[in-house]
Amino acid sequence: MRRHRARHTKSRNGCYPCKFRRVKCDELQPVCGTCSSRGEPCSYPPPRLTLKRPPRSRADTEEGDGYLLPDSFAPSDEGPPLGCIQPLSINATAPAITSDQSHQHRNGDLNMDDLKLLQFYHLYTARQMTLHQRRSQTWQHIIPELASENRYLMHLLLALGGIHMVKQKADANTTVVSEDSDPVGLAIVMEHHQRGLEGFREDVSRISPSNAEAVFTGSILLVAFAFAFLKIQDLNPLTEPTKGRSGAMADPLSTNTIPRLNWLYLNRGVTSVIGDQWQALKTSRLRQILSLQHSDEYWVGSSSNAPSRLSRCAPRLQKFADGARQAVASIKASLNTLEHPWDDLSSCSGTPTSQTPPPTTLDWAMDAHNETIRILEFVYSRILSVLGCASTENPTDKEIQLDLEEAAILSWPNMLPSAFLASLESSDSDHNCLRGLSLVILAHFYLVNTLVDTWYMRGSFENEILRTHALIGSLDESHLSTFMIWPNEVMSLPLTCTS
Repeated sequence: MRRHRARHTKSRNGCYPCKFRRVKCDELQPVCGTCSSRGEPCSYPPPRLTLKRPPRSRADTEEGDGYLLPDSFAPSDEGPPLGCIQPLSINATAPAITSDQSHQHRNGDLNMDDLKLLQFYHLYTARQMTLHQRRSQTWQHIIPELASENRYLMHLLLALGGIHMVKQKADANTTVVSEDSDPVGLAIVMEHHQRGLEGFREDVSRISPSNAEAVFTGSILLVAFAFAFLKIQDLNPLTEPTKGRSGAMADPLSTNTIPRLNWLYLNRGVTSVIGDQWQALKTSRLRQILSLQHSDEYWVGSSSNAPSRLSRCAPRLQKFADGARQAVASIKASLNTLEHPWDDLSSCSGTPTSQTPPPTTLDWAMDAHNETIRILEFVYSRILSVLGCASTENPTDKEIQLDLEEAAILSWPNMLPSAFLASLESSDSDHNCLRGLSLVILAHFYLVNTLVDTWYMRGSFENEILRTHALIGSLDESHLSTFMIWPNEVMSLPLTCTS
């Protein structure tokens, strides 16, 4: 018997969250039933005016709108490490501002794409950057206020809202949304990112207490964008590597020999800004972002005699807790077996090395890896302490995620020795064993980021672990692939409780 679909009317006045999810909204105000059940903020578009106008063509969309914030900055050739980063590489032609569009700006015409990005940032992005209430206020109010005072920050803010919009569409596997909510194109988002980055590079080259607040704001906007872009880079054909790019924001994997470390260098750059300008930043409007409720000692080594909430955690967190200590111990044991590393490296690769590195180089490499494993163990112990906290009556995913944020588990890039990062970028085929172990350690650090359930992290580092696994496999060191079994098992499990 043929089944017939029940007739229903289309929701044209539904709330924004339902529109973006493409689900029917019951249009109850102030909070619809769907948002109420999900515990999310609910907001509605303004009443629609019944104005008759001709339909808007694609040509009108591409040529009729300019940028609300036209801007030009000259990049600087000197300055701190953050000043050397380059725009992200994409194969996309960004919309150019014509003389007609410039005339529209002078006459007060608004750019609807920019307004959509700004609205999306306020309604969604700013509210989902952190679970901490005070830090959330900074994202919702302080950062937009700073952006209103600085053009390049406004470009970076619009780019962050835009990449969130693009990523949300990618996560939902949708290419068409409701007729009332057209997404902004990736090329426009990237144009804002590049314009903002140009101004940022100029500002960071002359960083001082007077502009430290703006530079730090630009730093965290860039880092959040880079996190989200990792997944977009894999899903969107516009983001394939472009020849001729260089710098920390270029894609080093165009040769498929080294991992993508652009986001990691950006993270370390933010730390350098904080360190150099701490006296100015600790009393700035951004001070809430810099403050954590507990110190490192609070989490490491802490324990409770009460039943922990681990048994009621999400499956991914349970799997992590079950194997974390053993994983670190196995990596440590593997490094310890290299009592004469360079001789072993020669036998691992199957061919003798032509030159034996001097003892100083050997000690330098081994010390860097031992220190990196110690840092990995330290970060894992923070996570285990969070998961081992005493259980409340009804522990929630949000409660655990807030504790992970307070434990600062995402700060590990700032702790890594520079010598370890250098080993990741090496392409010396004679030393595959040690380089392969470097990639194994990096993948176990990436696993930390897969435990954080935020929009800009979701799905990004799962892909990076798979890419790193592929690089390890290309080294022809089959025993190293066994270290990747546990990380792959952990990230294959859901991060939210199913019950």
